[in-house]
Amino acid sequence: MHVHRNVQESYVMARVMRQRHLYQRNFTLKEHGSWEKAEAAAKRWIKAFVPTLPPKVPREGRLTKRNRSGAVGVYRSPGIRAKPNGKVYYCPRWVARWLGCPLRGGLSWSVKQFDEEGAFVLAYLGLKKKSINRTELLADFDSIFGTEEYENICALKKM
Repeated sequence: MHVHRNVQESYVMARVMRQRHLYQRNFTLKEHGSWEKAEAAAKRWIKAFVPTLPPKVPREGRLTKRNRSGAVGVYRSPGIRAKPNGKVYYCPRWVARWLGCPLRGGLSWSVKQFDEEGAFVLAYLGLKKKSINRTELLADFDSIFGTEEYENICALKKM
């Protein structure tokens, strides 16, 4: 898994990445005699070294530099649809995705129907509740519309 052969340079490389830091060690054929022995030594090193590393940081809920919406798990889709006849339609939407979401592409809300802020807030509410029940989410949206909570959610949006 973390072991790779470098045939050109005649060594086996063991690599582990943890919290954006790379840990690497090379096991040469000259030192170990064969590919199998070098790989076995690399695997032993990995097995002994990995428990000493800090724990993995879960990806879910982590704000990365690639995030453009300001809310983790919510993104804006241009919604470009090309029909078989050649016509292209634009249906921009805000989409909420989370681990275990039953909808393959995530829960989306049309910008044309709910405007930019409304669609963003609906996607954000769907993500926070981890719910795809549109009726329930629309009722929650209606209950917070115009309130401070609604404004706070809108303030998250960067775009």
